[in-house]
Amino acid sequence: MEVQIVPAEGNEPIDRIHVVSITIRTFKGRRDVEAHLFKSCPEPSETADYPWDKLIGAPLDPENPGAAEGVKRMVAEAFTPQERDIVVEYLQERYGSRLTCITACPLSLPVPQGVTALSDIPEGKTLGFIHFENVQNYSLPFGIKGFYDLAQHPPLAADNS
Repeated sequence: MEVQIVPAEGNEPIDRIHVVSITIRTFKGRRDVEAHLFKSCPEPSETADYPWDKLIGAPLDPENPGAAEGVKRMVAEAFTPQERDIVVEYLQERYGSRLTCITACPLSLPVPQGVTALSDIPEGKTLGFIHFENVQNYSLPFGIKGFYDLAQHPPLAADNS
């Protein structure tokens, strides 16, 4: 399993900017499924004093700017460096044989207004969430979920030899 951790530059106004993704060998009949992890149920107090004017950028689409609240939720769902390291270690120990890759990197700041937080994406036929915190013997001090889109990944090939 490959682990890639891209460090932050060091001049960011906050430390809660790290995102983690995993690639699962096989999942729900698909191969190499990428899941984007995020902190579930973040505490509002953790981000209350953030300098939002430095964190929220110009809208992606000026004609439909969206709300700044989506960016605020997205940042709240990100990990601090310490949380990132705890998540990566947990994934390596618990799911190492099932994963091909763990990637962690910082968000690019400022985040454009109109970006949707992962928790705001509705589940659908191919879109869904892995609820890690509901797995037996979950040991992290905070909950994490993983967003996936099965439509983005090839199905397992049927063996018709």
